[in-house]
Amino acid sequence: MGTFHKPSALAHISVLDLTGPEGNLCGKILADLGADVTKIEPPDGDKSRKIGPFASGVNRPDFSLYFANYNANKYSVMLDLESMEGANRFIQLSEGVDVVIENFRPGYMNQIGIGFERLSLNNPGIVMASISPFGQTGPYSSFIGGELIVQAMGGVMYCQGDEMKPPCVAPCEQISQLTSFHTATGVLAAINHRNLTGKGQCIDVSMYEIAAQLLFNITRYTYHGDIARRMGSTPIIAPNGHYACSDGYISLAVLENRHWQELVRWMDNESLADPMWNDMNFRRSQPEVVDIFVRDFISGFSVQDFLEQAYSRRLAVSRVNEISDLAQSSQLKERNYFREVIDPKIGAHLVPGPPYRFGLTPSVLERPTPRLGEHQERVIEKIRTEGRNSKEENDRLSDDLALPLQGIRILDLSRVWSGPFATRYLGDLGAEIIKVETNKHLDTGRIVTNSSPQFLEINRSKKSITLDFAGPEGVELIKELVQISDVVVENFASGVLDRRGLGYETLRKVKPDLVMISMPGYGTEGPKAEHVGYGQSLMSYAGLSNLWGFPDSPIENHSNVHFPDFVSAGATTTAILAALEYRNQYRFGQHVEIAQVEAMAGSMGVALLDYFVNGKSWEPIGNRNPWSAPNGCYPCEGEDEWCVISCPDEDDWNNLVKSMGNPAWAQDPKFQSRENRLINHDELDKYISQWTDNFKSHDLMNLLQQHLIPAGVVQTGEQLYNDPHLKERGFIVSVDHSEWGSVEHPGIAIKFSDTPGRITRGVPYLGEHNEEIFSNLLGVSEIDMGQLLQKEVIS
Repeated sequence: MGTFHKPSALAHISVLDLTGPEGNLCGKILADLGADVTKIEPPDGDKSRKIGPFASGVNRPDFSLYFANYNANKYSVMLDLESMEGANRFIQLSEGVDVVIENFRPGYMNQIGIGFERLSLNNPGIVMASISPFGQTGPYSSFIGGELIVQAMGGVMYCQGDEMKPPCVAPCEQISQLTSFHTATGVLAAINHRNLTGKGQCIDVSMYEIAAQLLFNITRYTYHGDIARRMGSTPIIAPNGHYACSDGYISLAVLENRHWQELVRWMDNESLADPMWNDMNFRRSQPEVVDIFVRDFISGFSVQDFLEQAYSRRLAVSRVNEISDLAQSSQLKERNYFREVIDPKIGAHLVPGPPYRFGLTPSVLERPTPRLGEHQERVIEKIRTEGRNSKEENDRLSDDLALPLQGIRILDLSRVWSGPFATRYLGDLGAEIIKVETNKHLDTGRIVTNSSPQFLEINRSKKSITLDFAGPEGVELIKELVQISDVVVENFASGVLDRRGLGYETLRKVKPDLVMISMPGYGTEGPKAEHVGYGQSLMSYAGLSNLWGFPDSPIENHSNVHFPDFVSAGATTTAILAALEYRNQYRFGQHVEIAQVEAMAGSMGVALLDYFVNGKSWEPIGNRNPWSAPNGCYPCEGEDEWCVISCPDEDDWNNLVKSMGNPAWAQDPKFQSRENRLINHDELDKYISQWTDNFKSHDLMNLLQQHLIPAGVVQTGEQLYNDPHLKERGFIVSVDHSEWGSVEHPGIAIKFSDTPGRITRGVPYLGEHNEEIFSNLLGVSEIDMGQLLQKEVIS
């Protein structure tokens, strides 16, 4: 294979980053993977520099921990894009780069003469990604949005929080961060296509659509009319939630029958020992009964005692951590997850590491947060010496490559949600996904009635084969499949594949340039490496559960969803395409580990920096925002109807006052500055709620948006399904599934101008593609197939 390799996966990629707060992370993702990322800032700097928290409380741009979290590893250049000189300089810069990322209001780049069409004249291979709250087209494209608004509109908020309180927003800008990972994936998919055709393209990324594909709200509604609602402390299936011990809280998720049976043995409870409780569908019908027994049992333990005994029984549990607990995590410390950076203004401090570990091309933190315009001379000199990009349009391949990942084959050994969601996303973009299943250990979606919508959502655009690879014949067939695949994805517990003779070191001998992705819950090393990690427990371990709720809500009522599955899936798709891009350039494969807890911990980056630098451990604040007032969820006419409103600056507040008819109370000095409104937020919310309660939610949203106020309806799955904006953008699609018939789903959240993805097929029958894959692709004879079927190797 040789020994030459570059130090980073994307060292050959150059990027111009024009993004503000909602898109900053995308450039950092690419920079951490080795890309040369130059941040283009206006003369007064990116808005993110003015967002707190600030180091040592110093409210100055160079001390913003928010900016530092999303912009380390980048270069900074100042350009006034609205001046002719600045626009021309930007066009010059664009001639020598691969990618431009921007999140201006739709149409702005074209208005100032630097849109995709103009840039591609001199650089036909350029890829431009445009991030916006609602996309570049559609009825809401001109709406003003932000994190609170897209979480509300996208269905993330409606089912989170206490049943007797307003819906609750997820902290730490989770949708903005997920959008950045999906955008990075889209960029790398477009580069993959450009490598074959020489053509760049533009990518339209809607934060709203990223949010709308989470939590399965649309498919749950279209499949059986189910609307997910706020459940308080009662889970859909029990036990699955936050439980009080004598000295704190733990998270417990019992989602498989073997775990249920182990828990019942431990509890020694005669009522739950009845065999009828072994039926997961029956447990779903009686969650309150189960929860009473489980809560009573757990309350007798200390947190540490319960965790130790639960770990020994291989149950999915964790402490409900605060940010300070996460920062002191023995697991993360032993894995050297936190890295030190020396910032000339902030000083030396720790920062979260990347969500993935590349075996051959590790991510490197090469430089701290840039000062405004710090690299002006470097970039100008680069223009002078390097000139135009050589990646121009060519005739290497025809335009028959209709999908950006066409020609890539992925062997999918993953189960449940995180791995299958990642591979489904790549399948929608054209990769051939071969899902390996077995009758002996069915994926939960094939056996649990109410899981079907989720299973359908994350397993479309795949082929299904059945193969039991616990024995030697199955292992050999896996190796043959690896030989003809580009990527293997697995999320088994740490060490399982190695014990079966299918670890990376073995498989790379079969396929030297193989890209292998492993997604263990806590990683393959460290004191928790062997622990079972489901999304709910990983979310609690990473501190998200503790923060996702109202200050006066009991922990039992805080959010308890599988959010880490979506976070780790987004990181996985990015990692796969980065590793393939490196392989395309240098012919080396590699093993990439994505510890799901580290992916989730990284999304808490701003909170962690506040702890590491200022010693502050965040507490839950519900829908409040320390940099925006008002910022909340307000009642509207009708049952459980809500609209969110955010006023981050004085213009927004003045517009809101005007839209309310300039009420006398709004003239009170206690509301005349953001600082005063933050102090008096409770009283402010009462006044606003009295006003909003007179409006239908969509009428209020439209009124406020007309006044240029960030606002959005807190939507259910039903409202998402009927949303005119999503329908006009073709986001709701009908898919025919082999066993389940036609079901309407969220479509593909990233729109490619030249190679739009498409759902290639619905969920197949179990083993539907056995003949195609084993007989036609691997050449297994009819006689051998018969023997393998008889031995139940293929079943």
